Amino acid sequence: MTPAHHTPVVRWRILLVVLLVVAGVAVAARGTPAPPAPGAGPVSQVSPPDSESSAWYCSGQSTPSGAAPGSLVLTNTTAHDTRAAVLAVSDSGATQRATVVVPAHGVLVAPAASLSSGAGEAQTVTVEGGGVAVSQVVHGSSGWSESPCQSTTSSRWYFPSGTTTGGSALSLSLLNPTVSPVVVDVTFVTPRGTLHPINFQGVVVPAGAVVVENVAAVVQNAATVSTVVAARTGRIVASELQIFAGGSAGLSVVPGATSAQPHWTVPQAEEVAGGTSEIDVFNPGPSPASVTVHLRLDSGLLAPLADTVAPGTTWVLATSSQTRIPAGTVYSADVRASGGVVVGRAVRWPASAAAPQSGLALAVDGAAQASPTRTWVIPPPGTAANPAVSGAAPSSVAVTNTSGATEHFSADAVSPSGPRALASGTLAPGASAVVSHDLLAPSGADPVVVHAGGPAAVSEDVAPTGGVGVVTMPGLPLAAPIGLEAASARVPR
Repeated sequence: MTPAHHTPVVRWRILLVVLLVVAGVAVAARGTPAPPAPGAGPVSQVSPPDSESSAWYCSGQSTPSGAAPGSLVLTNTTAHDTRAAVLAVSDSGATQRATVVVPAHGVLVAPAASLSSGAGEAQTVTVEGGGVAVSQVVHGSSGWSESPCQSTTSSRWYFPSGTTTGGSALSLSLLNPTVSPVVVDVTFVTPRGTLHPINFQGVVVPAGAVVVENVAAVVQNAATVSTVVAARTGRIVASELQIFAGGSAGLSVVPGATSAQPHWTVPQAEEVAGGTSEIDVFNPGPSPASVTVHLRLDSGLLAPLADTVAPGTTWVLATSSQTRIPAGTVYSADVRASGGVVVGRAVRWPASAAAPQSGLALAVDGAAQASPTRTWVIPPPGTAANPAVSGAAPSSVAVTNTSGATEHFSADAVSPSGPRALASGTLAPGASAVVSHDLLAPSGADPVVVHAGGPAAVSEDVAPTGGVGVVTMPGLPLAAPIGLEAASARVPR
């Protein structure tokens, strides 16, 4: 067949059509947040112990002179010492490299790098092998926080919660650990509608760099801020830093979610007189989502709460205003949706409570609940010799059975001297067990490992804080050994 030849006029017509189509797509996309990315695995997952290498990405901290300096906590689940390389970078481009060794079944605290310049900081941790969890702790005049680092990059990140009222500060940290620059667009959903600030469109994040954006300076006096970070090409890592102002202060680093999902769980919550709390259900998709929140006390189920969440909006469920939830009683909340949503929880305990009083966190998503090994690792807030803040220690661990059958669970504190049983038992479908402070205290700052017979939502409340929900650490699912998966794949079915 003879090749076709296009005249310059034809070429320009084709180019014009392409440009019009691209422009039309861009205009249509600006009406609502970008559609959710396809379902993915857990954002933070402990890699198989027989991996050749693994990586973690930590962002949201400030440099030591900033408002929220921090440190990294490396938790080794394997029976051998493991080396890791830590590359720290500031938002001014300063870098520092260090190599650390994490002892077998032990914990190592790596302090923040003393970078020569910049205000924001992020780290990439490359582990020589698998089985190591990496988390971060930050502290400042407003309080302190503990959160997992992320073990994946993504083209999209979602944040359901945040606030800029009353002088509260909210910032967004964008880390590009790849070798190519990434261009990012950021969308905000507030009670006043969807916002596309011009200076948050086309944000260039150079290769190996971190960019910190001040959300509160642009999205002002918004009671709830839900955020979508969308990379035009490539993949990045995103976290947000919330600093609560006012009488009930607090500080939270929140890693984003990479996908909207139909199932989220808050394993442990509590309402208190004089405090406020909310569950934020953000629908970033193009279709309405029917959402039901199932509330459960130790004594049984409460009447559920339900709503239809329109596309590109957030249902702010003020749980502290629900008379059906008794004050001073621990309960769990299981969120089920007809489509993909992203769920977070914000709490403010009264100013009379111990500091910090306010906190922000994601609920536990369905991907994290479905650990392939039915094992979850909860890193500690530092070590006994090097805690995140003075007296930092686990306060309670909650395990919610999210399967449809009765399941057995167990929780152990792990140290180089071996595991120490904390609690075990059976859980009916939807039921929760709480491992109390009295059971956790003898193990100090040791990591906690939870095993269950089926899917479960696991989280730990950490002290010192004003109360439940201020500083929480989710259980990180442990991946199956690569050798076991390969052997399973070879078994005839």
